[in-house]
Amino acid sequence: MTRWLGVVEGFYGPPLTHEDRLDLLAWVSRWGYTCYGYAPKDEPLHRQRWREPYGDDDRARFADLLDRGRDLGVEVALVLSPGLDWRSGDEEALIAKLSGFRDLGAKVLGIAWDDVPPGGADLGAAHGEAVAAAVDAVGDGVRWITCPTDYATAVPTPYLDAYARAVPAGVEIMWTGPSILSPTVDAAGARAMGEVLRRPPLFAENFPVNDGAMSDVLHLGPYPDRPADLPDATSGVFCNLMPRSRASWLGLALAARYWTDPSTDREAAWQEVLAEIPGLAPLARACRSWACDPSVDPELGEWAEAALATDGKDTRLRDYLVTGCRNELDPRLAAELEPWLDQWDAESQAMQFALALLVERPGRPAEMAFVTSELWRRARTMRAQVFGVRWAYYPVTEWADGRFHARPESLVMGENLTDRVCRAVLTGG
Repeated sequence: MTRWLGVVEGFYGPPLTHEDRLDLLAWVSRWGYTCYGYAPKDEPLHRQRWREPYGDDDRARFADLLDRGRDLGVEVALVLSPGLDWRSGDEEALIAKLSGFRDLGAKVLGIAWDDVPPGGADLGAAHGEAVAAAVDAVGDGVRWITCPTDYATAVPTPYLDAYARAVPAGVEIMWTGPSILSPTVDAAGARAMGEVLRRPPLFAENFPVNDGAMSDVLHLGPYPDRPADLPDATSGVFCNLMPRSRASWLGLALAARYWTDPSTDREAAWQEVLAEIPGLAPLARACRSWACDPSVDPELGEWAEAALATDGKDTRLRDYLVTGCRNELDPRLAAELEPWLDQWDAESQAMQFALALLVERPGRPAEMAFVTSELWRRARTMRAQVFGVRWAYYPVTEWADGRFHARPESLVMGENLTDRVCRAVLTGG
């Protein structure tokens, strides 16, 4: 069985530039990735207008991407998403466009039916039969990946049963776990889904992606806590990018560390990979939150408590803040991170004033308190989130009654470090 280690450009939002994709290929090749999936949701000819052919410029870019990937040992999978308006008889258009990808030299092709109106066994059969028709018509020498409409479920559905029966053996079927974004997933669940799919699932990891209602949170923390036996219950993984390619490099490297060695220590791997990206560590420490853990970096929290307990005599938090978050950052990475760098600066300034006010205890000079409160207010009005998640809504779901239902843990609210420090200083708490 071929082990997949892939990354997919499958987010909502502006697609990556061609140059970003080329740089991304070079980065993931360093970490052992074998496939890059082209599937940007908001690229019109991939999804909304999928029947229309690509023009000469697009075809040239695809050919360049395929060649560069092959030189680096990374196959580029070209994917279509026809499910928004699929009709009986569309197989001919699907086959024509996929055959065009094959003629460009693509060795991996994909058909994605995700995030479209759900249905039962009839829809599953129709989608699976379309895949089968494409596989048969395009011919040999191509590997296939697919994503069904019911891709996030812990239980079998009539759609999935019909889909898996129709999709030919050897075609990969993606599964994101029991939820669209799965805070937890285990090998037993993956094996059970493999029984439904009649093949091991290809795990689609929605990390480090941050589109939709979680788009204000930047995922720069350790890889999600996954059990060591999960890889053996799957045929591999595809990780979904953030809409910022260089900002995704850290998370993708961490995913590769886990999927090539599931016994890897998450925290140690995070520290080691951070050292490979100059200047990112200060912001990454402030942006390590994810769905399971909205809280601040534990060490920063410890420093804050020590500063509060000693009336500012413990200076570790202040020293960290004074150092800043932009030193040594590659300008292209800094451009992607700008909203969060600005937020870091704003919150850092508020905390520094609060810590300076702390030193004045038992007094609380009014002018310093007013400045601290204003800086804190400004930081709270900005959208990007650092030093802990104030508010985010993650797609943590369960499948029931023919549709996705949001679980209560979708809403993530944690205490932000700036809030904690400024509140404690201004109130004496």
